[in-house]
Amino acid sequence: MTENPTALPTPVTAPSATPVAARPLATGAALPPTADVAMPASTDAAQPSTAAGARRVAAGSALPSTGDAAPRVPAGSASPSAADAAAPPARAGSASPSTAGADPAVGEDYLAAADEAGLLHRLDGLVYVAGEYREPLTGVDQCLVEYADPRLLRAAPAFLEALFARFPACAEAIVRVTGADDPHPALTPYLSYLALPVEAVRARDGTRADEPRIVLDEAREHDTAVHDWLCRAMVTAAAGRGLTTRPEAVRAAVDDLVDSPGRRTFVVFAEGHDQPFGHATLCVDAHDDPSGTDFVDLVDILVDDPVLRSTSTAALVRASARLADGLGLPLVGNVCHGLDEAGRSGAVTAALEARGWRRTHQYRQAPRRSAGAVRASQDQEETP
Repeated sequence: MTENPTALPTPVTAPSATPVAARPLATGAALPPTADVAMPASTDAAQPSTAAGARRVAAGSALPSTGDAAPRVPAGSASPSAADAAAPPARAGSASPSTAGADPAVGEDYLAAADEAGLLHRLDGLVYVAGEYREPLTGVDQCLVEYADPRLLRAAPAFLEALFARFPACAEAIVRVTGADDPHPALTPYLSYLALPVEAVRARDGTRADEPRIVLDEAREHDTAVHDWLCRAMVTAAAGRGLTTRPEAVRAAVDDLVDSPGRRTFVVFAEGHDQPFGHATLCVDAHDDPSGTDFVDLVDILVDDPVLRSTSTAALVRASARLADGLGLPLVGNVCHGLDEAGRSGAVTAALEARGWRRTHQYRQAPRRSAGAVRASQDQEETP
């Protein structure tokens, strides 16, 4: 199984052009729901996830990456794709892309590319796209599922059992799910991607009297601080799921993100100070492979001043939204879910949706042990 050293968990970056868009790398934690137009991305907001993937810190936490994470991160570096793991040539008898063509969540070109790479599979006549993937920051071997027929997701225990049989080296499955669907309790929240509609962006436009100074760091003068913030976000995101990161992998992922030509960073200054105390980092060239969508990826937001965090976060989101609107692209961020979905990350997602954010897709997770365990539990319940 190969590693993609450039991928970050978060939510960072746009999915790669390979058949399976890397998953989001979660770089940071979700933003406080109190912030106006707030986006989940700050490492200070608890419960970030290491999945955000893709190229972004892929994503870190800011409101596919996968991306990563994610899973182009979401988050970062170029989203890792299951296609990066030595994909065999298309096999005779492999599933035909047309079997899923009626699903608006996935494009025919994407399915055809997955088929050609040997990543398109079939279970009981239903199509899914999956491959092995080593999460670069933590070294965890995962089965990344970038598309699965909804009927497979609703029968998750049987689907997971088949996945782990096909990919025996994988310790967990990371599965993409459309919108806000909750197909089965065996698949728990991992990373959610949300888009801010342009109408909401324009409705919140304008500068507030108490707003701190926000500057687009076009000269990349503050890259050292930005690099440190992004590294912190990734480490915090992994810790939120009980994982530790490999320092050299974190640095490599952040280096790739910071050096990316599509990276843009806003920094925020306190009055009378010449050093920023926070940032919003975006990738303006993000692309989601399964849906064929171009977007601006809000990779991470972090504000170090607790007193100014709420107003600064809101101002950074507004600046990011205006940039995306000017490019004619949607602004997409992500929320990295901690192990306790009943906790803060779930509340953040709900608060963002109440403020106009719309969930586009999500990644859900299942450890290898849960496949057989859930099925056994269900069998017991059905036994008189």
